[in-house]
Amino acid sequence: MLAGDLNHCVDFPCTDVQHGANVRPNLPARRDQIRVIMISADPPADASDATDYDDPIVRAETIAAFRAAGYNVYSIEDIRRLGVYMTTAVKCPKAGYGLRPDTVANCSYYLEAELDQFPNVRSILLMGNTAIKAINEVAIRRTGEPAIPTGSAYVVKGHEYRLGNVSLFPSYPASRKNLEIEGDRQDVIAVDIRNAIEVAHSMSTRPHRTGPERERRHSPEPRPSEVLR
Repeated sequence: MLAGDLNHCVDFPCTDVQHGANVRPNLPARRDQIRVIMISADPPADASDATDYDDPIVRAETIAAFRAAGYNVYSIEDIRRLGVYMTTAVKCPKAGYGLRPDTVANCSYYLEAELDQFPNVRSILLMGNTAIKAINEVAIRRTGEPAIPTGSAYVVKGHEYRLGNVSLFPSYPASRKNLEIEGDRQDVIAVDIRNAIEVAHSMSTRPHRTGPERERRHSPEPRPSEVLR
C-alpha cells in the first residue's frame, strides 16, 4: 500500500496473517488532542477495530497497566481522556505464533499513514518487538536509519529515543502472559507509560537526541514519582 492511504491494504502480500480479519484504525474525532500513541503488535482474530478493546481480557490488561502507572482509570475511555490513542503495528491478526519481518515492513506503511493523522503527538509507546520494528521501518524511510538501535531487546527497552520531535519509549507487551514471564515487567511498563504521558504534556521543549535518555528503574511505589530525564 502507499503511505497516506488509510482505506485498505491494496494487495494483501503477507502470508502469515489472517487477511479476512483485516481491521481499520478507529480514529478519534479530535485527533489534535492526542499527545501519546501506544502501539502493540496485532489485533485479536475477532477484532472489530485495530485494538478491539471490547475484548474483556485486552481491556482489563490495558487498564491494569495504566493503573500500575498511577492513573486512576476504570475504562478505555478514561485512558483516551489522558490524550492516549491506542493501535497496532500490524492490522491483520497473525495466523501462527509470530510475524515475519516483511509483514511488519509491509504494514508499516499503513502505520505511518495512521501516525500522520495526529499532528500534536509527542510520545509513542512501543509495546514489544513488533512495534519497535515497525517504527524503525518508518524511521528508515524518513531519516535513513533506525530510530532505535538493533540488537538485544532487553537493552533498548527502558530507554528513551527520538524520531524527529517525538519521544519513543520501547517497552514490553502489556499482556498477562508476558508479565508472568518476568516479574518486574509490570513495573517497567508502568514507568514507561508514566514517562511517555508526562513528556507528552510537558510545556518545556526537549532537546533532539537519538540515544538513551534515561535508565530503567524499578518503582517501589504504585506510581513513578517523576519523569526520568
